[in-house]
Amino acid sequence: MSTLTQGIDARGYLSGWLQGLASMYTVDIEAIPEDQWTKSFGGVTRNAGDLTADTVALMEWTTEAIKGNVLPMDEGFHKQYTEQCSTRAGATALLNQSVEKFQAALNSASDETLNSKIMAPWGMETPVFILANVAVSHVWYHDGQLNYIQCLLGDEKVHWMGN
Repeated sequence: MSTLTQGIDARGYLSGWLQGLASMYTVDIEAIPEDQWTKSFGGVTRNAGDLTADTVALMEWTTEAIKGNVLPMDEGFHKQYTEQCSTRAGATALLNQSVEKFQAALNSASDETLNSKIMAPWGMETPVFILANVAVSHVWYHDGQLNYIQCLLGDEKVHWMGN
């Protein structure tokens, strides 16, 4: 008896999930009024623009890591995205550009590259593919924060579900 085993297209699944998350995230960007986009709640929360800049920063860092360029992830790295994310239109454009670059890097990376270990920004040696998973999950994490900001503004809808 012969057995046929088909492998899992890890790159394809991760890239597709990222596309879905980016779509959800951009819908949630639009759900926050422009005049509330840079508002801090209680004087201590990060605003939606800063959350998006953080999302993009990790995506960009990981894209470079996939391409073999491990960059320092310091405050300056994050700040370079903050200004463009200060408006909803800028945040949407930057997020979508970042996603496209990430997907291109992921799809062209060799198995050897994705299995190689590098130092993560939080100081732990980690396989590049796991870092790619973290970067994609990070989009969902910050989208949840955008959803919470919407609730704080009195908006109970789940916009990415069409509600």
